[in-house]
Amino acid sequence: MATDEQVKATRNTQSRARIKGALTELMREKGFDALTVSDLTRRAGVNRGTFYLHFVDKYDLLEQLETEIIGQLEQALLAGDAPAGASCAEFFPYEKILSALLIAKSDFAFVAAISGPGGDPEFSSKLKRIIEGLLDSGLARAGTAVKTDAFPEAYARELAISHVLSIIDLWLARGGKEAPEVVARMVVDAKDVCPSQLVG
Repeated sequence: MATDEQVKATRNTQSRARIKGALTELMREKGFDALTVSDLTRRAGVNRGTFYLHFVDKYDLLEQLETEIIGQLEQALLAGDAPAGASCAEFFPYEKILSALLIAKSDFAFVAAISGPGGDPEFSSKLKRIIEGLLDSGLARAGTAVKTDAFPEAYARELAISHVLSIIDLWLARGGKEAPEVVARMVVDAKDVCPSQLVG
């Protein structure tokens, strides 16, 4: 038989889940800036006291939930060594990218909402910083640096990172139609594709 503390913990978890679901729906419908705590509590079916038990305001709600998903993505992409068999020159290892995409897929509605036009404009910048960290880790592992013979370093880094972010952004915007395995393979293979190969 569950103790009072266990019952309370379960109710708290359920309340947070309902509030998160309400936030996800409302960001897609009207955008984060336009939604209110009253909107959230009505949609979640909880009272304002329950909301304020967990969050200071809607900004704190967004920050807490975003910090959770960013932490999971950082763990997947930056923690530990490169997967066994990964080349030292493989800056965006397939297994790490796949792991991050599987995390996003498991919470897809929220990730798509927060990264979309009604979500948090800073989310893409936070994701970019993680991808930059992955690139830097790969460069350090390979004992090399971004090539600067064709472009200045800042532009070379941007080109190296942008294909990863562009593919992931499009996958989210398209509703995650493709399997994470397919998207991860596109991210890895895109480094060998010249733009001129894609047109004409």
